[in-house]
Amino acid sequence: MPANRTGLLIVFEGTDGTGKSTQLQLLAKALKEKGLPVVTTREPTEGEYGQKIRQLYAHRHTVSLEKELDLFLADRKEHVEQLLSPALESGKVILCDRYYLSTVAYQGAAGLDPQLILTRNDFAPEPDLALLFHAPIQTGVNRITQGRGEELNDFEKEDYLHQVASMFAQMKLPFIRRIDAARTIEAIHSDVLGLVQPLLEKLQ
Repeated sequence: MPANRTGLLIVFEGTDGTGKSTQLQLLAKALKEKGLPVVTTREPTEGEYGQKIRQLYAHRHTVSLEKELDLFLADRKEHVEQLLSPALESGKVILCDRYYLSTVAYQGAAGLDPQLILTRNDFAPEPDLALLFHAPIQTGVNRITQGRGEELNDFEKEDYLHQVASMFAQMKLPFIRRIDAARTIEAIHSDVLGLVQPLLEKLQ
């Protein structure tokens, strides 16, 4: 951990419909109850570039893969400068819903070189922990369409999500911990707490 970094960065990754956002909120509540300074955030952000990315959910074909990647990188740079780095330096515990592993998986599955994507994200602070949620793709799709009553956007098509899941499965970074997201919310939350606890002890 860099000398000027006293906080923690915990990121929630995985294919759509694996319950990342639910688990992030449960962890945030648990950590706040311990009196810890928690910041919750997500990517794409609500900033200028994040809004442009969200427009692609229904019109992904309107930009090239390279332009799409540039938008994700611009959004992340803004996120790092305005929120992540200052929060880490001031000792906050950041919980982020998606980060650069999602870019590697989703844009890699679309055809870009995963290693190149990773290299281009070298400006972004490395997570202390990346919780990588995995569940059968059909389970995730059902949660989106039946559980939430939403239509699949251009990043959520079933065939594509299988390729994304394959990208996630191949990742071998030391801060990644995989979680079986096909179980109950309570069982998953228990696993999350168990993985986060050793990091909290370093904060003391």
